[in-house]
Amino acid sequence: MLNRANGFQLTLGDPVDRIKGKSSATLSLKHGLTKKESQIMNTRFACSLITLLGVLTLKPAAYATFHLMQIEQIIGSVAGDTTAQAIQLRMRAAGENFVSGGKLVVFDAAGLNPITIVDPVTNVANGAVGDHVLIASATFPSHTTPAAVPDFTMANLIPASYFAAGSLCWESNAGTIFWRLSWGGAAYTGSNLGSTANDPDGNFGPPFGGAIPSSCASALQFQGSATDFSTNNAADYLLIGSPIVFLNNAGASFTVIPPPPTVTITAPDPSASEVPATDTGKFRITRMGCTDSDLSVFDTIGGTATNGVDYRRLLGNATIRSGRPSVTITLRPIDDTISEPDETAILTLSPNANYIIGSPSTATVTIHSNE
Repeated sequence: MLNRANGFQLTLGDPVDRIKGKSSATLSLKHGLTKKESQIMNTRFACSLITLLGVLTLKPAAYATFHLMQIEQIIGSVAGDTTAQAIQLRMRAAGENFVSGGKLVVFDAAGLNPITIVDPVTNVANGAVGDHVLIASATFPSHTTPAAVPDFTMANLIPASYFAAGSLCWESNAGTIFWRLSWGGAAYTGSNLGSTANDPDGNFGPPFGGAIPSSCASALQFQGSATDFSTNNAADYLLIGSPIVFLNNAGASFTVIPPPPTVTITAPDPSASEVPATDTGKFRITRMGCTDSDLSVFDTIGGTATNGVDYRRLLGNATIRSGRPSVTITLRPIDDTISEPDETAILTLSPNANYIIGSPSTATVTIHSNE
């Protein structure tokens, strides 16, 4: 019953409509209103009540617009530049773009000494399932093509001292952890716990077994789909190499381009003889920089000795295998019956888009005749 100051009252009466399966209240108005006026009042009240219930139904919980989020991908450095960092979030559900309610915080190997990486004060525009949020350092765009346009710039970097072991959390401003990525295997001794919103048992451990790489270009990437829950960090994440692609909220993609390695050539064994056959010479091509893939290096062959006549034929190229810093080229003299002075084989590095030629760029092996 609702009292009015002018003396008439509103009394709950016969049902007018049903809202979500429950009887709503109608009003029978007394104190001189006509039947038509009473019906109008009843209709307006019912409409107002429907609107109110609709607003209450659509109103999210305090964290319901940013909590269903994965830490999908993280890179700690590009070719040794530990100031070039990026973190990519991915939405597990629609409407999770109100990221001003969350923040990224990193912890050390013991789960202590938290550092806030970013605490957004605005939201992002797009909030479909699988949409991304890109957080990057100020120098990261200089290492991508095209230059990355992050949604947010890191306020603080992940310290290089945290690369061996640590934990990165997407959490609410009140400190509820919704997604946790820990790395370092047994070297990480901090908490693996978080909310059950994205991990059914609230335990994101055990951690990923390795460290965040500080050389070359490798990213730690979640292997599940956009709607997947966390299982555990050790099973869910994998280190990936080139091409590494990051996406921002607008859907633009940016490929990480590490600088090419620098190659040099030396002759660690600069002397060879026709006899004995075991007296060979050696060239060594060395690269400085990323070693996460095979690298073919080309050279021109010169000198007074003839390739394929005075020594076994050299191909003019060599491949440094993935994970290795150098490759050795063995020069094997051919024993002949011709009396001749000492001769030289000279290798000079040839330009290529996949590497930079450093110094020294040429090396010499001297062949001694036995006649």
